[in-house]
Amino acid sequence: MAGIIQRFWKKQDTLERRLFWSILVVVTVVAMISAIFTIFEGINYAASLSAVGCALVCIAVATVAVKTSLYNQCYLVMCCMLSCFMLPLLFFFCGGITSGMPLYCITSLALIAFAARGRAKIIAFVVSMSIQLFLVCLAWVYPDLVMAELDRDASYLDFVVTMLLTGITLYAVGSLSLRAYQNEREKSSRLVSRLDYLSRRDPLTGLYNRRYVLDYLENTVWKRRNDFYLSMLDMDNFKQINCNCGYDLGDQVLCSVGKLLQRSEDDMAGECVARYGCEKFMYVISAGSEVEAYAKVEAFRKAVRQLTFDNAPQLSVTVSGGLIPCNVRGINDVRHLLSKVDELRMAAKAQGKNQIRNMVEN
Repeated sequence: MAGIIQRFWKKQDTLERRLFWSILVVVTVVAMISAIFTIFEGINYAASLSAVGCALVCIAVATVAVKTSLYNQCYLVMCCMLSCFMLPLLFFFCGGITSGMPLYCITSLALIAFAARGRAKIIAFVVSMSIQLFLVCLAWVYPDLVMAELDRDASYLDFVVTMLLTGITLYAVGSLSLRAYQNEREKSSRLVSRLDYLSRRDPLTGLYNRRYVLDYLENTVWKRRNDFYLSMLDMDNFKQINCNCGYDLGDQVLCSVGKLLQRSEDDMAGECVARYGCEKFMYVISAGSEVEAYAKVEAFRKAVRQLTFDNAPQLSVTVSGGLIPCNVRGINDVRHLLSKVDELRMAAKAQGKNQIRNMVEN
């Protein structure tokens, strides 16, 4: 039984549904306990039947909610049925203002607050409050309408039991609601983190994506461009790899090259590696000189040359690229910088591939 309840609870994947079932169960249990207590007190059978009716209303609402998935509407219907019909009956059957029924009435009004926002919620609260105030006034003007007369001891006992039940109800509803809210908030936080990750990362290689590296160049690197060098790298003959060996192997090659490039990155120094598009990669290098920067890119190029693949042992992978200082004269913005490093990349392709070209060599 516990396993069934646990599986059912896990299926309630929204805050609205978890609140609905938490409050519904608590109210149903309290209604049944109230029915038992009215029998124990010997007030009258009408009071016991009304309390059982409250539980039956909850069960009926639960059934409709499961079939229609209109949880908020069903919840408001339940609150209105209790506040406007079932509790008024119990108010007159159980002793009116001398009993603990006013506490139940206040609790029913408080439960409306857990419904989703909307005009219906406000209307339900105003109508329920109006009806309950009218009942108190009616019992005041026509005391004979109150069917049960409680003596002093019975009144105190009924009030104590009602205080316990309503206190437990509000505590349980509040605790379960807060827990459901926290779970929903954690889930939303995880989703936001995931979306933030996907907005910055390439889904295949896990490297930063084109949008991120462009933003990084614009807002971080360009302000300290004397400290950085930019390399654009392009895998050689990648289309042939896809055509001859299949796209699955092509993806594997991209991931392997991406991992090598990521190992070269020194993020503590402000370096950044990214997949710029298809088989192109970007390497933002922090170095004290162009010789040092070139050594880093050249080490990466040689590492790519050593890559092997078990399902394609004959495959040889190489990269070509360009390297340019971010503070090179005559370049006034990031777009111009990208254009120049792309020219160096194309020159490396045109001059035999598997090499890195820089401004000096050109």
